[in-house]
Amino acid sequence: MGLLDRFLGDIARKSLRDAIDSATGRNAPPPMPTAPLPQQQSQTTLPADYVPDLDIEQKLDKILSTQFPAYGFGKEVPPTTLGAVGANMMPYTYVVYLKGQPKLFIMRCWSNTCASRGYRFSKEFAASQGIPLINFLESLPNEESYIIDRLHQYL
Repeated sequence: MGLLDRFLGDIARKSLRDAIDSATGRNAPPPMPTAPLPQQQSQTTLPADYVPDLDIEQKLDKILSTQFPAYGFGKEVPPTTLGAVGANMMPYTYVVYLKGQPKLFIMRCWSNTCASRGYRFSKEFAASQGIPLINFLESLPNEESYIIDRLHQYL
């Protein structure tokens, strides 16, 4: 409407806008409901002993500290701090140590993590050191009993 705006004055422009607004119903007061609105449903109340699902890291923190007290663990450990050389390596979500020596690498993975170059480099470093690397996929439930069983296989 740039060309038309130049030719029309302020009064003509306002009249045109008002006509368009009234034809389209813009700037009209909202219609009043004829029937009363239904009551909003309140959210379901949760039982007092309800415990929300933990994510994989919270589960691993809990399990490693309670089920494997002889082991120490580090979180988000870059392979370069363990002697790896190179760039683009994905950090290990957890490194489980026994007497200061790494015994297990754990990676939290999403659907495409295993296809990334950084993951492959970190996996190759773990294999070169003879240290097992296990994955927990975020898209799976990873029940605590399953996590404990997998950790017992490697520790």
